[in-house]
Amino acid sequence: MYSLITSILRGGLTALLALLIAIFLFISAPSKPYQRDHTVQSSRLLNQGTVHESARLPPVSLRVDEISHNSSAGNLGSSLMRRTEIDDEFTRLVCKGDILINMITNGQSKTHLPTQRDLDNGWSFNNYEFNPNRNILPALNDLGIPRDEHQVSYQEIHQDEQFTISRTGNQRYDPTGGRYNNAYISSGVKSTIVAMSNHSPRFEARAGQVIPDLWRWSDVVWFAWAKIAGDKAGQLRFVIQENITTEQTRRMMEYIEGVHNSPDYLRLPWPGHLYDLGSKEGKALLATPHGVGLAWMIAEHNNVLGRKYPVVCIFSENKASPFSRYAVEYFMIWELRDATETEDDMDTDVVKTCRDMI
Repeated sequence: MYSLITSILRGGLTALLALLIAIFLFISAPSKPYQRDHTVQSSRLLNQGTVHESARLPPVSLRVDEISHNSSAGNLGSSLMRRTEIDDEFTRLVCKGDILINMITNGQSKTHLPTQRDLDNGWSFNNYEFNPNRNILPALNDLGIPRDEHQVSYQEIHQDEQFTISRTGNQRYDPTGGRYNNAYISSGVKSTIVAMSNHSPRFEARAGQVIPDLWRWSDVVWFAWAKIAGDKAGQLRFVIQENITTEQTRRMMEYIEGVHNSPDYLRLPWPGHLYDLGSKEGKALLATPHGVGLAWMIAEHNNVLGRKYPVVCIFSENKASPFSRYAVEYFMIWELRDATETEDDMDTDVVKTCRDMI
């Protein structure tokens, strides 16, 4: 009996000793740093040709270990993201920007252009007086963009009525509440769209809610612009994004200008900085929510606009209204330039003042 107890105790002590040694080795072993492949497969993706219409902007083909919880649209402010995460986000957006440039260059045909019948299916139109944010007034003045009442149409296009969709026939669905508020300035070579406040039906819809067939900014706003400008729609030159509140766009603007994980905002008053599509910064900005819609608009309507490449000016100003979400408001001004004006710069990194637009 005694020998049996002794044997059990000896075996238990041996097992315990082995466990303690294993724990010690695990703790003391040097940790292997996390490795991440930063290689962007943009050339491979570009060789696939133009992006299919139904896909819109497809996700970049990433390795599984490159996908983080915030790799999609990104709803966290820069102060809540690690620098490496923002680096990776910038790299992915540069790659998406390459895809969009390829799409702009080759054009993107549409199987169905929106008609008045599409807009009558669940959408309402309201016209208001154009009162631009005072922070864009210096830009409008310097660029020679008019604000005369007879040249400006400010419309709210609201998805506030029931609608049908093509795949279910006459079945009607509840409105999503999406709305596009934009000013359209038809003025020859200074023709401009000012994006005031835009929330797509997909953004406003409840989880699982059906959205209308016509819902994208590029489709709805182009239809409104073409109707207002008529045979001069091809003269569109500027698209102004005012008081940007989308976190990903603001984060990329801060990153590009060197504001990383800072409690302060981007401080870059007009005339700000200008980036073309030959720079990584320009490509990343094109791939943000405030560039993608414009890229699709140019690609899908190059038969009207001609061959255009956008350049973008970014700047910021202290908030113009006490109701603004942020203490500093961010702005983008896109200029649509003829391909012959920009192709010489496509292989260069360009950072200039926005007065080059004038």
